[in-house]
Amino acid sequence: MIGWVKHWLDKLAGVSEKRVEEYGARYVAFGVFSAVNYLIPMYMWSEWHANDISVYAVRIIAIVLSFILAVSDSWNDTLKKYRPLFWHFTVMFCLPFLVTFMLLFDGFTLYWIVNINIAVLFGIILLDFASFTVVYSVGVALGVFVSYLLGHTVNAELPKYLMYPYFYMLIFVLGILIIFARDLNKKYNLQMKAMRMLAASITHEIRTPLSTISLILHGLDLDGLSEEKRKKQIAKRDMALREVNCVFNIIDATLTKLAFNGSKYLDHEELSAGDCIKKAIDEYPFFQDDRSLVQVKIVRDFHFSASRNLFIHVIFNLIQNALYQIKAERRGQIFITVDRSKKRAFISVKDTATGIRPEYINDIFKPLFTSKNEGTGVGLYFCKTALRSMDANIYCQSVYGKYAEFTIRFDQAW
Repeated sequence: MIGWVKHWLDKLAGVSEKRVEEYGARYVAFGVFSAVNYLIPMYMWSEWHANDISVYAVRIIAIVLSFILAVSDSWNDTLKKYRPLFWHFTVMFCLPFLVTFMLLFDGFTLYWIVNINIAVLFGIILLDFASFTVVYSVGVALGVFVSYLLGHTVNAELPKYLMYPYFYMLIFVLGILIIFARDLNKKYNLQMKAMRMLAASITHEIRTPLSTISLILHGLDLDGLSEEKRKKQIAKRDMALREVNCVFNIIDATLTKLAFNGSKYLDHEELSAGDCIKKAIDEYPFFQDDRSLVQVKIVRDFHFSASRNLFIHVIFNLIQNALYQIKAERRGQIFITVDRSKKRAFISVKDTATGIRPEYINDIFKPLFTSKNEGTGVGLYFCKTALRSMDANIYCQSVYGKYAEFTIRFDQAW
């Protein structure tokens, strides 16, 4: 029974996480605001509903849920897996459920009609269209059900003089949701489509001259040179070919990030975490002495099922980001660790450059978010989406000024 519950809880957590990544969630801001909003007016409620403990109960639960959400940045990696699901549940309880419950308890007064529309507007700001539809449908249904169980439906009668203003306000708010939420979604899709088209165009323009250069380098006639000059020319040719291959690898990695749509890859196979890391290090297009900055430690190897090429591109992206920070700060190293215990298997990629600013930490996995002037905002989003297709996830811990550590955790490993 417990295993069945955990299985479906993990499924719901995955769906919530995917939705949150597309629109972003203000965990701390909403948690603080909601806790204060329900805590301060308690004196008013003590006068209005002195004899009904259910009113106090729902408000206290809302305060507790909001407080827990407000401190969610301090949760460990295991709990953070469920943070998006907890976010949706807290929004559902604090907005549609609580407003519906109080509306049926107090009756259709002007006060609660205004609160309904505020709650709907708040939902438009906090959620995307799909999440809003599910969260508010469940919240309203639960509010009606709980109110019915407690016998709080006797006052649920809408006065005629409020009927037209109420429906006008509700239709107006829903109209805003449908029109503007759809526009935001279209804007995001157009941005991604434009980036893919631009990347494909640039790739075509770059590949042609690079292929020509590669053919010329391979076809150089060095037979007429002395042995010493021939060795020097071969060394220069090999260095040039490595640089060309580096550019090809960067192009392939960029196109993989932009083209991946989050679907399950069909070429999953059993992989060794240690072997994948070694292969990624061997194939990564390091420039000059960058390879010396990376230290790999295989504590306990493990196996998992995934697409080899896709997983290696994830590691490429994490190394690329770490090297960018190290070069920007002109200090730091990269530490890659593979380890497993009875409860979890993980790979961590840690750089000791500058870390991530606290105000960015909750946004780094969102699509199109970047703190770099030349960034695209698809790298870490690609990592998150790709790893989810492998039944894995990625988390970030950072102390600004000291380090940033990305941990890939596998739900199914052996």
